[in-house]
Amino acid sequence: MPRTAAFVVDLPASCPPDEALRRVLDLRAHTRLIPLTTVTPAVAPDGLATGLTFVGRTAVGRVGFDDPMRILSLSFDPPAARIVKEGRVIAGAINVTATPAATGSRVRWEQTVEIPWLPRSLQPVAARILREGYRRMLSKLLDGG
Repeated sequence: MPRTAAFVVDLPASCPPDEALRRVLDLRAHTRLIPLTTVTPAVAPDGLATGLTFVGRTAVGRVGFDDPMRILSLSFDPPAARIVKEGRVIAGAINVTATPAATGSRVRWEQTVEIPWLPRSLQPVAARILREGYRRMLSKLLDGG
């Protein structure tokens, strides 16, 4: 039985919804903002497409792990994406949407996380820690990273 946890991050953005989605999907910015992680290929948002695969490599020296992902669906009108994480260390899915708001837009990042090596009792703790990390990263991306 999979060990799945989930979290949601809901944030305001001062830009229109399509630009907000472009900012959170800018793989070049993820490399700049996520400690010890390099994302390849380093694709700008307009170079993303359904079916594209990319990898976040988190490492200190030679010790690390790959976080392979694939874009299942992507649209900038309306702004939404679905990404699946296909790794052995961390798996799951991400749904991200950006909707109009009075001051720009709202971005909603919904993620399920499967960490097979972590005991089931610790999955909710991991989700809370990941939620906070993603909240910080997404805030920076939406501010122009």
